[in-house]
Amino acid sequence: MPSLSVLMPLYFREAPAYLDVSLASLAAQTHRADEVILVQEGVLTDQHHAVLDRWRAELGEGVLKIIDAGEAQGLPACLNVGLAHCTSEYVARFDTDDQCLPERFEWQLAYLRAHPEVALLGGHMAEFDPTFGRLVGYKRVPTNPAEIRRFARWRNPFNHPTVVYRRDVALALGGYPDMGANEDYAFWARFLVAGYPTANLDTVLVNARAGEGLYQRRRGRRYLRGELETLRFLRKIRWLSPIEFGLSYGLRSTVRLLPVGFVERVYLFLRKA
Repeated sequence: MPSLSVLMPLYFREAPAYLDVSLASLAAQTHRADEVILVQEGVLTDQHHAVLDRWRAELGEGVLKIIDAGEAQGLPACLNVGLAHCTSEYVARFDTDDQCLPERFEWQLAYLRAHPEVALLGGHMAEFDPTFGRLVGYKRVPTNPAEIRRFARWRNPFNHPTVVYRRDVALALGGYPDMGANEDYAFWARFLVAGYPTANLDTVLVNARAGEGLYQRRRGRRYLRGELETLRFLRKIRWLSPIEFGLSYGLRSTVRLLPVGFVERVYLFLRKA
């Protein structure tokens, strides 16, 4: 199998119990990663360190590596710090409050070994309530390369916590754009503009916590400003035409400024089983 690094940002406010579940799912992989690069932003608690110490021993000598983000602030900056420390051929993104299915890395690496031309590979995601007690729905993505490109004109075609990408390509493209939101969507667009083949597996790879207040966070002028920044970036790199930019911003403005109940219905419709 190709070598694999897992890239995980760890914000100091993350719940230690969530981190514990996340790292447990990495230890339970049928094909474990060669290294886990965990980028620490802020001062961690004793409870965080207890979890990290336990899984450092379980994952094996030198596998779990804690990198201090230093002066870097925000998700894109921390991801780029971690990316610079990854040493494997491929990098798998994962979040500290989610759970990988046991076969995730085995399935993705087997596909990439059979399709070495693919530079970016993701898959579907199941979303649960914060306790993992209730399934909210599925965040499915297109699997055909042509469908991915069409879908990407209007929405993010990859689930960030499921993605594996080639480290050399990611670095050559400049890493994650520094923006306040949707840095992953902007990053994937760099792959597509450059013409790199991409794909999604037609299976669920990650169980994600939808999180409290999800729908409230997905509306309002502040969130809309973040989306506008992303759309401007996509226009700048010529992924979107002027017409596509205008239509996309108009549609997003309509949804983001409506009441939270409407936003919730839209998300539940998109994630229906």
